[in-house]
Order: sequence, then structure tokens, then C-alpha cells
Amino acid sequence: MRNKSFVIAPGFLLLGVLGMKFGWKPNPDLDWGVALPLWTAAHLAYVVGNVAFGFVLFRLWSWGRDGARSPLERGAVHVLGAVGAVGLVAMIGQLVVDLLVGFEAGSRADMSAISGRYHDIPGFDTFFYGAIPALHLAATSLLVVLLAVRGRVAVWPAALFFVGAVAIGTQLTALMVAGGLALCVALTVMARENAVVGRVPVGAAS
Repeated sequence: MRNKSFVIAPGFLLLGVLGMKFGWKPNPDLDWGVALPLWTAAHLAYVVGNVAFGFVLFRLWSWGRDGARSPLERGAVHVLGAVGAVGLVAMIGQLVVDLLVGFEAGSRADMSAISGRYHDIPGFDTFFYGAIPALHLAATSLLVVLLAVRGRVAVWPAALFFVGAVAIGTQLTALMVAGGLALCVALTVMARENAVVGRVPVGAAS
């Protein structure tokens, strides 16, 4: 498959969710020798997934740019791509800080005090832990919807992606897992369609 990032991105994000929601969160009494590797592995999975999502976002943006039928539509594609990129940078920054906190801490209890030093930096919470990281999936979802409207991707994987992104945004464990699986299916289908039809809009190939 040409667009491997379409598989890597949601797959590693799902691994991160499973590690944090089923390993770290429900087991506060884990020995630090087990807890730190778990925290680190889950966050590294998140980092890999989000970096791969950068390639996904770029590919979606390029499809939208090339298929735009008016300056207004092209402008909307550029705005969504830029907003998604800003959200992605904020999310990756958040994960890097979490990793640094884990490496510096000597126990789970130490993490709050160490993390507080970062959160005391003016504007830090707003950019890295506020609504800005969520802009990544929000903007990407709208870009996918636009691509579906223009026939660049099929409607059902676009709808599945949108629903999956909303589910992840709830931050509820069951819905996050379901949403991660939805993104895995949706992006895999989009990548396969692109490998078959190249740059020809879905439904327009003869």
C-alpha cells in the first residue's frame, strides 16, 4: 500500500489508547519499574501515530487542493489544513512534555509536581492542553467531508472517519476504542481507493 501512514496513524493511536486506558489509568498501584515503561510505550505510540497523521493530513490537503473547483474552496482546504497542522503540533508537544515528565519522575506521585512546572508557563495550558490539540481531528474530519462531497474519497469511509473522530473526542474509553477502530477502517479504505484510482476522483474513473 502506497500510503502506509494511513494505516500507521490510526493503528498507533489506538495502541496508545489501549495502553493508557487499560494499563496505566486503572492500575495506580503499579510498581514504577512497570508503570514508567507502560507510560513511555503508550506515549511513544501516540507520538508515532500523530507524526504519521501529519503525512495523512498533508495527503488529504493535497487531494483537496488539487480537486478544488473555485478559489473559495481552495481557500477552505488551505485553512483546514493549516488548522489541522496547528492542532497536530500542539498534540505532539503535549506528548513530548508528558514523556519528559515521566523520565524525570521517580514515582507516579512525583509526576504532578514536575508537570506543574510546565503548566505554570504562561500560555502553556492554553496551547498544549486546551482546545487547540483537538483542532487536529476536527479540521481533518471537515477536510475528509469536503473530499467526500467532491468525490475524492467515498462517502462511507468519510462518514466513518467523522463518526470515529467524534467518538474519540468524547474521551470515554469505550467510545475512544470504537473511534480508533473506525479510523483504522476508514483510512485504510481511503488509502486503497487512492492506490487504485490514483488522482482521479472516486466515481469519475472509467
